[in-house]
Amino acid sequence: MTDYKGIKGFTIPTVSSDPSNPIMGQIWYNSTSGRFLGRAEGYGTGTWSSGGNINTARRQTSCAPDGTSTAGLLFGGAPGDVALTESYDGTTWTEVNDLNQGRYEAGGGGTQAAALAFGGYSSPAVDAVTESWNGTSWTEVNDMNVAGRGLGSCGTQVAALAIGGGRLPGETITAAVEQWNGTSWTEVNDLNTARVYLPGAGTVTAGLAMGGSIPGVTGATESYNGTSWTEVNDMNTARYGNTGFGIQTDALTMGGEEPLTAKTESFNGTSWTEVNDLASARRTSGGGGSSTDGLIAGGYNPPANLDISEEWLKPASGTVTITMS
Repeated sequence: MTDYKGIKGFTIPTVSSDPSNPIMGQIWYNSTSGRFLGRAEGYGTGTWSSGGNINTARRQTSCAPDGTSTAGLLFGGAPGDVALTESYDGTTWTEVNDLNQGRYEAGGGGTQAAALAFGGYSSPAVDAVTESWNGTSWTEVNDMNVAGRGLGSCGTQVAALAIGGGRLPGETITAAVEQWNGTSWTEVNDLNTARVYLPGAGTVTAGLAMGGSIPGVTGATESYNGTSWTEVNDMNTARYGNTGFGIQTDALTMGGEEPLTAKTESFNGTSWTEVNDLASARRTSGGGGSSTDGLIAGGYNPPANLDISEEWLKPASGTVTITMS
């Protein structure tokens, strides 16, 4: 029988405690626990855990999509045209400078330190106003071409997409998409399916649109290559008002309505898989992050506007036990 030394040219080391920072593929025997261990990539299952409560309970809020569980930015919301912005450090939400234009159902891009807010609803009208966040304050920049609310969104402070939504005139549910280049908005190719109350994920050259209302819930998912949208496999649970984040080939969506759900699904670029549920079902929450490190905050679970947040963590690599036979 070929042994490990014969294959690798060295023996498995014996240690009394696990190494503090093993390299990928490293194997060792822990004499204290009596186990063979190694560092492997892509192990484990993502789970939600309780985060700090936001200061102001709200629904139809927005979040910087490229945040993390320790660096989130939440802005806008309802009831009323909320202008409040809150920053998260992994433990506590802190109120920072308000939006110039209070609104709800806005789109968002960027990070805690460099974010973008656009569109939404500011009573009594649908909004086209765009604001840029520098880590301290919001500054108004060029408006969207067509005002809209209930938008899908993704991207950064200088390169974002506004996807679908309820657009003027008449707040018509639309397939329209606009792209932000850091200075101005340009109309680009439409979605295949018009919809509202949908999340987006990814970038302006590799985007994703997930679910929404057409009206009536849909699980339709579309992938964007920087030029056109392509229909890919539907979500397992059709929904609207869901939250989503990640990249085109590794995204998450969670929560949503009809009926209200706590379900979370993971997308691998081809198909959706149900993973661990949120602790609290909700719709129209703010959320941001990646498939391994994310955050959801606020939202609505009738009749309550929520102040709770949850953190998503899925270890990308770590120490695993090796079964010997």
